[in-house]
Amino acid sequence: MEITRAKIVVPTIRGWSRDENGNWLYFVDETEKIGYVRITQFSATTAADLNKAITQLEGQGLRALVLDLRFNTGGYLQSAADITDLFVEKGVMVSTQPRVGLPTWETAEKKGTHPNYPLVILINSSSASASEIVSGALSDKAYARATLVGEQSYGKGSVQTISDYPGSGAQLKYTMAYYHLPSGQRVNDRWAQQKQNKKDWGVMPNLKFAMTTEEMKNMLEIERDNDVLAAADHKENGTKLKRHNLQETLSSDYQLDMAILVAKAKLIISGLK
Repeated sequence: MEITRAKIVVPTIRGWSRDENGNWLYFVDETEKIGYVRITQFSATTAADLNKAITQLEGQGLRALVLDLRFNTGGYLQSAADITDLFVEKGVMVSTQPRVGLPTWETAEKKGTHPNYPLVILINSSSASASEIVSGALSDKAYARATLVGEQSYGKGSVQTISDYPGSGAQLKYTMAYYHLPSGQRVNDRWAQQKQNKKDWGVMPNLKFAMTTEEMKNMLEIERDNDVLAAADHKENGTKLKRHNLQETLSSDYQLDMAILVAKAKLIISGLK
C-alpha cells in the first residue's frame, strides 16, 4: 500500500447532487434555468470557485440563482467581501469598527459583477459570521440585491484576527471589531441580546420559513447521500449509498423548495418569465 502525503483542499462550493462522473449538478429547475449553489464555508478559494461555478451556469442560460448558506458557520472576512462583490457594482459592502482606532471598509468594484438576475439566499440559525456578512449585505436596503429565505441567523456580530504570539511559535486568535452592513446597521451579537431579553440578533430573513428538527434531519441525510463520491462499482442496493433524484431532494427540503418558488416569483416580477 502506498500512502501519498499531500495538502488536502476541501471544496467549499457544491451543487444539489453529483452526476455519474462525480461532477456537481447545479440546476434545480432546468426549464426556468434556476441554479443552486451551496457554500459550506468561506475559505481563501471560495470566491474564485463560486465565480467559476456561476460563470459556468450563465453559459448554460442561468436566469435565477439560489445561494445556500445554511449551516455555514463562516470563515474569512475577505472571502465574504469578495463574494458580495460578485453581485454588487459599487459602494460599501461591510465595515468593521474596532474598540480603538478607525473603522475599515470593504467596497465593491464594477469589474467582475455578475448580471442582475433574481437572487435568493437561504439562511438558518447555523448561518454565522461571514454568512451573515454576505446575506446581510446583499439583502441590505442599500442594495436589496437578494431575498433571504429561512430562519434568523446565528448572531455572531464580531470579527476575529490571528496574530503571532511573541517568542513561542504559537498564535493568538482574538476578537478585534464589530461589523456593520452597508446601511450602517450593526449585526447584533446573539448572547449580548439575550442577556437583555432581546431577540433582534443576526440577520432576519425576508421570508421566515422554519423546518422542524425531524424535517432538518431527513433533509441532511439526503444531502449527505447526494454529496458523497460513489465508487466506480457502486450499486444502489439499499446497503450502500443511495442517490436521490431532484424530486426526492426537493420533497425533503421545504426551504429550498420555497426558495425556488421565490426565485420564480422574482422572475415574473422582473419581467424575465
